[in-house]
Amino acid sequence: MTRMSSQIDTSDEFPDIDGDQAPRFTKALIGHHAARQTMVQACEGARFPHAWLLSGPKGVGKASFAYLLARALMSAKRPQDMGDFWQAHDSADGHLVETDAHPDMFVLKRRYNDKTEKFYADIQSDDVRELKKSFSLSASRSGWRIAIVDSIDDMNKFGVNGLLKLLEEPPEKCLFFIICHNPGRLLDTIKSRCRSLNFNALTTEELTQLITEQSASIAPNEAAAAAYLAAGSAGRALTLVEHGGMDLYRGMIDVLVGLPNPDIERLHALASRFGARAAPESFEVFCYLFSNWLYRLIHGRATGAYPQPVFEGEGELIARIGPQMALEPATRLWEKVNQEARQVVALNLDKKQAVLGWFDALSELVPT
Repeated sequence: MTRMSSQIDTSDEFPDIDGDQAPRFTKALIGHHAARQTMVQACEGARFPHAWLLSGPKGVGKASFAYLLARALMSAKRPQDMGDFWQAHDSADGHLVETDAHPDMFVLKRRYNDKTEKFYADIQSDDVRELKKSFSLSASRSGWRIAIVDSIDDMNKFGVNGLLKLLEEPPEKCLFFIICHNPGRLLDTIKSRCRSLNFNALTTEELTQLITEQSASIAPNEAAAAAYLAAGSAGRALTLVEHGGMDLYRGMIDVLVGLPNPDIERLHALASRFGARAAPESFEVFCYLFSNWLYRLIHGRATGAYPQPVFEGEGELIARIGPQMALEPATRLWEKVNQEARQVVALNLDKKQAVLGWFDALSELVPT
């Protein structure tokens, strides 16, 4: 929740937009050595910047970085005393950060609307005003008051303007860690008041390490496959593992190998997995896998560098249809899949029919 005064009482009442893998639970950061070093050097400086803009692709670990920083700062009291902040150390303040209950910490993110039973489409302007009100009070424990904005991409223009006013006249001993997925869209006035910290996609090796640490029972080849398909995103890699991504990908490839005449029984069995009683996350995972597979195929057709096969039969499939795929209609289909996937989720439309329609459209692009 966003209100400092009520976080302890309400943090477990409603779903967390980050799901079970919320960044505040991160115990150790994987990768991002350049960002670590930049932060260490800033801590050793005479003046620690009051606002940081953490920019990079979604899901690579920016929020985890921010929470680990907050945890270390709340515990150490001074930036110079944080030590290896990328490792979570046990402390009373650290535990409060992890449980979303620290009285001196404010997390600005999309809230859950208990009336509609959905998350708000953006971060509400009222929450920014509540942040300003909370930061006018004295810190109760650590001396620092810390705000994590996750993410500024989710703020409307009124919220961004409210945040800008806070950055222009920051209260004493207040820090802002602002997460941004698309810095190109951000106001220059926000950028100019923040110290920038850039994050790149994680390597396949780093993602494999993360997956095996989080899921000790996963087979090595499954972990490597999930890491490859996650395309540099830690959040996506964990989502694939948590919501059966590898099984969905197998089922998808089993249908695709029959193109242009896929096995009808297999196709309907796959599409039926997204019925009314299915977990919504499974459909979203499938949408990513299908869209990403199309994208990689299109990229291979355009560049000649075809994607690495993950499961048996996929290599032969790519070699058979890739060189024959017409780029323009394939790109239109990829755009159609992405657009319809968003509409199906937002409007709660028939997921099975959407999946059947995508396979039918793809079949028409594959020569007999």
